[in-house]
Amino acid sequence: MDLVLKSGTSIASSLAKSFATNVIERWTKRRAEKFFEEFQAKIVESRLLGDNQIEIAKEIDAIISTEIGSEVVFDAYRSVSLAKSKVIGPRIIGALTAEICLENRFSDEFDELFFSVAESLSDFEIINVSSVIESWFELSRSDKKKHYLTGTAYIERNELIYILEHQESNAAFGSSNEIDLNIGNLDFEFCSGLEKFKSLGLLIPRVIQSSYNIEYDGTIQVTKKALVFPLIYRRIISLISEMSDGVEF
Repeated sequence: MDLVLKSGTSIASSLAKSFATNVIERWTKRRAEKFFEEFQAKIVESRLLGDNQIEIAKEIDAIISTEIGSEVVFDAYRSVSLAKSKVIGPRIIGALTAEICLENRFSDEFDELFFSVAESLSDFEIINVSSVIESWFELSRSDKKKHYLTGTAYIERNELIYILEHQESNAAFGSSNEIDLNIGNLDFEFCSGLEKFKSLGLLIPRVIQSSYNIEYDGTIQVTKKALVFPLIYRRIISLISEMSDGVEF
């Protein structure tokens, strides 16, 4: 950045101007390019426009010239500008924005939630989250008989449930209240990004308690600490998989 000062210009003023020109503009442009590339690709795919650049330009202009289209694209672009992600997030926002515009509507609660994921997490965190959730799906397809044990997963009532910890205690020798019911920091437990994903409401901590009787031994208290991923949000994982194609670290 060129910080050679002119007469009467403060260093702070020069820094602000240079930063806006050389840093903010550069990174905003890169994110915007990824956004519009995916936006255009989805429009072309939907309208079967092929490589006809004139027709593509006309179609996009017609979409963003409408009251709804212009507002949707403006709001999406604002999210892209603030996105922590450089590639995957802007691509996700671009794809969803194209879909919303093609349906001539405003974004719904699911769109807004997926926008939040795309805006709040870095590329690395987005891939981490997808990898972890996909591994839970894989576990859920394995040995069904072990789905109550620590480190296993299963699908029940439209939820993917991962068992963080399975504990059993004999009620005759101690109170179930002595069991630690806290669920720790997921970034430490798994990888960076899971805590943000949880804070957005896509991952729900849950403590499941039950009991069973054993002859002579009395009542056994079962406590399972679990992480729940509602399957109504499964599309965000599909979008991440699609939009992370070719992204390397």
